[in-house]
Amino acid sequence: MSNSKNFLLVMPDYSDFPNLFLENLKKEGFNPTLITDEPSKFRYKGNEKIINFFQKTFFRNKDYKKKLIAEHKLKAYFKIIDDIKEKLDYVLIIRPDQFPIPVVKELKKKTNKLIAYQWDGIEKFPNVKKYFHLFDTFFCFDSADEKNNIKPITNFYFDCIPPVYKDYNAQKPEFYFVGLYWENREKKIDRFISEISKMEVELSIFIQYNDKSEIKNPKIKYIKERITFLENLRNVEKADVLLDFVDPVHNGLSIRFFEAIYYKKKVITDNQTVKDYDFYHPDNIFVLDENFDQIDSFLNTPYRDLSEEIVKKYGFTNWIKQITEA
Repeated sequence: MSNSKNFLLVMPDYSDFPNLFLENLKKEGFNPTLITDEPSKFRYKGNEKIINFFQKTFFRNKDYKKKLIAEHKLKAYFKIIDDIKEKLDYVLIIRPDQFPIPVVKELKKKTNKLIAYQWDGIEKFPNVKKYFHLFDTFFCFDSADEKNNIKPITNFYFDCIPPVYKDYNAQKPEFYFVGLYWENREKKIDRFISEISKMEVELSIFIQYNDKSEIKNPKIKYIKERITFLENLRNVEKADVLLDFVDPVHNGLSIRFFEAIYYKKKVITDNQTVKDYDFYHPDNIFVLDENFDQIDSFLNTPYRDLSEEIVKKYGFTNWIKQITEA
């Protein structure tokens, strides 16, 4: 790819994800810049803080500050966009529903190609449907809709980071999972832990909880702060088996499957759709379906290496090629 390709990435300031995107874009020969959903820090002006106090205390109006922040962000976005003098080759917006529509429209004027990627699914955040018509191409990891120009694409692994491999420990494999608290997922995880409690395994299950979560399973490590993506990858390297519990609103595959491909890890999942993918093999991926008694046999089966062609197919290098050339 030409080194002259200017690439603007617009995405939520989510952990260290933006930095990894930028690093991988540089590896692919792009000249990347970044705008996040926190364009500049909000500070009260004049007597706004006093007005907010009265609005909240006497009028029960909690939206006054939110309105100030939204107006501040909009001005900050437009200032950043106005400073872009050279035509951009690509603008990629991840989770476009996190950004005001006027901002997306203004960005479209600055680029040859405006691309969207909805990595959290469409039905989980249906407000994104208002954005479909704004983009040249719109990608989603779990949906396809030809009428609205929604193109399906899988998640990926970051191939700017060299993989580290470890020998599979069949005697006492380490199971690893990290995710946000969802009530429906918590029940599935509790059931899974109960079913495997008699097996010789080591559990490393991290759940990021919120104020409404119940901390109750002693075999789960409840965390308040998000694990960074790089920390997560170090945990993936140490693990033998990655656990995946599907969100019922999603149809696609989580990023865990692609980390497993890159780091040569086994996976235990309740996502039935994984059987439809070319990288699926029963020696590597165990699909839960009231078949807990077969897990032990799966754990004692060696990992089956995938072809280099399949592994590279799901890396960032191929992913960015697909979305920029579509």
